[in-house]
Amino acid sequence: MLRSLSASAAGRALLAVGLLLGLARCDWSTTPVEEEALVVEAFLETGRPLPPILLRRTRPLQSGPDSLAARASGAQVTVELDGALYPYEEAPNTPGRYRPATEAVVPPGVPWRLTVRWEGDTARARGETPAPIDIGEVCVDVPDAPARAVQVDSLRRDSLDIPADLGYIYPMDVTVQWAGEQSAPQADANTWVRTQLRPDASSFPSEVVEFFLQPAEVRREEAYPRRDGAHQWQGVYAVPVDSAGAPLPSHNVTTALVRGDTAFASFAQTRTDPDRREPISNVEGGLGIATAVSVDSLVRLVEPGMARCQPAPELSGS
Repeated sequence: MLRSLSASAAGRALLAVGLLLGLARCDWSTTPVEEEALVVEAFLETGRPLPPILLRRTRPLQSGPDSLAARASGAQVTVELDGALYPYEEAPNTPGRYRPATEAVVPPGVPWRLTVRWEGDTARARGETPAPIDIGEVCVDVPDAPARAVQVDSLRRDSLDIPADLGYIYPMDVTVQWAGEQSAPQADANTWVRTQLRPDASSFPSEVVEFFLQPAEVRREEAYPRRDGAHQWQGVYAVPVDSAGAPLPSHNVTTALVRGDTAFASFAQTRTDPDRREPISNVEGGLGIATAVSVDSLVRLVEPGMARCQPAPELSGS
């Protein structure tokens, strides 16, 4: 679900599904293997139609970068939702991409199961679809003036020469609130939430690469503090400017929430771990990730003089 406070085309173009695809951009095929293994990528989203499912196969490094050869074609794919079976079929002219043969919307709070049969092997994953997650309010604190900060050129880092200079940034504190899951007494203890800020850096008059301070976090949902009965999280991003007197550039910032299970949390927490060849997988008989999530995001125009907080009922679009 995407909700926007900006009428600009750029704001409307920031889709919540981008967060999911960003999580799945790991190159599973680079792991040195002696035998081929099936790699699954599937994100079922509560309240949305059944998604396409991507299947690939690992290949030895010496086999070359042929992406077509890495796609797993000719598989039998089924998704079971609350006891109902939905077969998938391979998309024409797109090997390795499978789509549901019949339309169905993913309901909340039901068991699901994915089964993939390919070249004599079977890969499986299972779980329960989470309750919808809905942003209740997003508050943005804009400093009166920029702060002085050290800016490091992340494109030229080495042990002897780390180019850095003093610059100016607006440190932007963003607080998001959402209601906890209500389907079961211990639901918050069994679910995880990934929070993320995605400012539109194309509006910033600077070439600074690293401008995030605390842009994302993954926690068990019950670990997020509560206020007035709702969970809340505070993230920070920085907007670079050229001088101490420069005004805050107008820009969009997307606040995104993803609710999922332990498999989703493990994948999200390990996908950027430099000590791992690939993220933790929950697929039995294969690699990759197959999980159910619920997503909500809000795009807000940040500019001088704006209201600090914006409650959800006043948001435009859904």
